[in-house]
Amino acid sequence: MGERVAQQPRVDDRSPERGLGGTIGAPRTLIPALLAAIAYVDPGNFGVNITSGAEHGYTLVWVVVFASCSAMVIQYLAAKLGMASGKSLAEHSAERFPGVGRLLLWAQAELVVIMTDLAEVVGGAIALKLLFGMPLMAGAVCVALFSLVVLALKVRGRSHFDSVVLVLLVVIIGSLLWQVLVADVDRVALLRSVVPGPLDSSAALLAVGIVGATVMPHALHFHSAASRGHDDGTEASHAERLASGRRTVRSVVVAMTIAGAANISLVVFAAALPSEAGASIETAYAALSANAGQIAATMLAVALLASGLASTLVGVQTGDVVMQGFGRRPIAPLLRRMLAVVPTLVILGLGVEPTNALVWSQVVLSFALPGTLIPLVLFTRDCRIMGVLVNHRLTTAVAVLITAVIVGLCGYLVATGL
Repeated sequence: MGERVAQQPRVDDRSPERGLGGTIGAPRTLIPALLAAIAYVDPGNFGVNITSGAEHGYTLVWVVVFASCSAMVIQYLAAKLGMASGKSLAEHSAERFPGVGRLLLWAQAELVVIMTDLAEVVGGAIALKLLFGMPLMAGAVCVALFSLVVLALKVRGRSHFDSVVLVLLVVIIGSLLWQVLVADVDRVALLRSVVPGPLDSSAALLAVGIVGATVMPHALHFHSAASRGHDDGTEASHAERLASGRRTVRSVVVAMTIAGAANISLVVFAAALPSEAGASIETAYAALSANAGQIAATMLAVALLASGLASTLVGVQTGDVVMQGFGRRPIAPLLRRMLAVVPTLVILGLGVEPTNALVWSQVVLSFALPGTLIPLVLFTRDCRIMGVLVNHRLTTAVAVLITAVIVGLCGYLVATGL
């Protein structure tokens, strides 16, 4: 372990990054951060944030702000882990916790992938229904096929992964910010809502869902893998690694601020809708059409579709990262992807209300977060792994506090019988 730092790949944030099949040249730390930000504006965010805004107004804005700030810290840790060690979070977890520990963490990571797929496919199916009247099951199959096509292209080296995802991110952010511009916003109430307040049982459930939808465990696996340094046969200097860490901080802050603005936008424009609009995304779409016009409603559906498609692409990458990190025997990528989306198709086939499925998928992700966060904090505070990029004591303390708050929210959910 003592020689690990010397064997790490060289970190160079100034060169363009094309390692994920993309074509856009940009600082190495920024592209992975923006790609990870997609996980923070996936259809699960649409479901839980629209519901919370319609049913509770601005009450839960502080939860979104807390979750977004927390995301900045933990995504920084994930990016730094891959950059400093050249290994993903899944690879480190498999090495540090062999045997039963590896199997349990692997099972937890696969559950995260399945729940993420549920949100992505269901969200995309809802959007296709709203835009084109397509039945939910048919829409879900179309979204699943889209991910399979992209995966097939990626396997053959023809997928412009990062370019496609970033374009979809621009569509999402632009559509949601436009919704806020045309909405009737109470600015005073919005500013007051940034201060934490008490939550009733219904709001507590949504608060846990918001945390699960915003602080996404699969994004940690993805970001740690996407930020791995290049091995060019040379060792990065002390100054280069510190400069790389600073660039990572800036990139993560930019990306997570963009994602946070999108999530707050969802709550804000939904707060202007009638409370019954929070029953589902479909009812919110109808209420938005009645209150703000068909163009506004269509923009919401377009943003939801872009979210579902972009999140599906990130989910494909995350499934690869988890399998490569924990698995001992490789599984064909197309087969693995098909197995991951089967539970979603079964749930829709059973007639489960789509928006409820979205909200509960985010609650499950909240419960899975500690199993991802705790190993991440342990690894990034280990100087044998991180070298000069090891956590400052304050950074570790903040990360531990975030983990404790998330565990506390989940415990409150259980204690109140929700």
